[in-house]
This record gives sequence, C-alpha cells and structure tokens, in this order.
Amino acid sequence: MSPKHTVLAGLLALAACTTAADVSKPLAEGKGNDAKIKVADTTTGFSVDVRYSRYQFIPETEAVLTACRSIATARAYEEARKRGREIQPINEQTIRVSAGRNGIVGLTTCRAFAEAQWKN
Repeated sequence: MSPKHTVLAGLLALAACTTAADVSKPLAEGKGNDAKIKVADTTTGFSVDVRYSRYQFIPETEAVLTACRSIATARAYEEARKRGREIQPINEQTIRVSAGRNGIVGLTTCRAFAEAQWKN
C-alpha cells in the first residue's frame, strides 16, 4: 500500500469511530464524556457551569464555543422545567465562555457559565 493510501485509510478509520450522542435523554441524565455540567442554586435562581471538550482534526474553536453556549442554555431551561418553574429568557451574549486547544492530542475545550433568574 502506498503512503498516500495508508494515510487515507487511517483517516477513514478515524472518521468511522465517531457516534451520535443519545439525545432522547435529558442533559441532566446524559453522562457523556464530552460535557460535564454543574447546576448550583443562587439567591435569585441558579447557575449552570459547563465544561465541554471535543476532538477536532481541524480546529474549529467557534463551533465548540457555540456548542458550549447551547448546552448551557438547554440545561438551564431543562432544570427550570424539572423544578416546575419558569426562568427569564437567557440572552446568549450574557453567557461567559472561554476556549482552549491542546494541539498535541487535537482536543478543543471550552467552559460556559450561565445564570438563570426565576420569573416573578
């Protein structure tokens, strides 16, 4: 096998190793390896702290930041539903996010922090 074919076969094998996440379960129950989520009560509602990581052959930090914000927002609304209360709409611009990349292992990580306020 030529070196080009060996590289191509390796890339195809790597691409075949991905699986879709189980979206039938709430985020609170889905214990995926990619996201760690903490919910903490505050005096006016609760906060959601998300740590998310994703392997990326080609770095796309913005995609990871978007996913991180989405996970935080979805988890906040899910928590409010679970508690039987409504929260104020969460403006994505108020969610604090940061990202980093380990180029050696190809892992892009992010952290998002959102605060949910109870509706009066």
